[in-house]
Amino acid sequence: MCTLGIDVSKNKIDLCLLTAGPGGKKKHKVLTNEPAVARKVVDWLNAQKCVPESVTVVLEATGIYHENLAYGLHEAGVSVCMANPCRVREFAHGMDILNKNDAVDAFVLACYGELKSPAVWVPPSPEVRKLRALLRQRDALREDVQRTVNRLEKANSTSTPQEVIRSLERMKSWLNEELARIEKLITDHTDNDPGLKADLDLLKSIKGVKDQVGREMLALLKDGTFKSAS
Repeated sequence: MCTLGIDVSKNKIDLCLLTAGPGGKKKHKVLTNEPAVARKVVDWLNAQKCVPESVTVVLEATGIYHENLAYGLHEAGVSVCMANPCRVREFAHGMDILNKNDAVDAFVLACYGELKSPAVWVPPSPEVRKLRALLRQRDALREDVQRTVNRLEKANSTSTPQEVIRSLERMKSWLNEELARIEKLITDHTDNDPGLKADLDLLKSIKGVKDQVGREMLALLKDGTFKSAS
């Protein structure tokens, strides 16, 4: 059995492979974080004589930058564990590891996997992944609308040419239309999927939880990232 700690950032990933426990020999590798990065990790593991099915990978969720890697490794038969960042920091302090850089973080994650045996990650279903993507797009559009409104208010308060003001008004109108379209897609998606609809109805049975909050909770609770505080 091999344990691989991976520190993920936007542009690269740092790998630390343990084949004989925390006190044994460790191997490091840095790869570009790109869509096909999971395949490159698997190829590197094979080169180290580690069969993917015998490897446990430990990483932390970092916004969206870990997603291609995590899904790709899971599909390749690798056991993936999403470690709770707070628990990992406590673990590092307990090991008296105070230095912090990407290579050290990858080593800490590998040791954490060896000694703590975190739960194996279960990826969210395609339906939940689609819901999360739609919610992210909705939130981004809301921010774009607010930025455009702010720009329009400033333009109307200064000697801004009418051509610019009309351009901002058109942008605002289009963004609001697109926001309404995405919100309808979110509603249709949760209404038309029996599993999501049943779970949403259950969440809405909680006092104070309406459609919008319920969908946010649905995307979070069915994420599968953390099953416990480990």
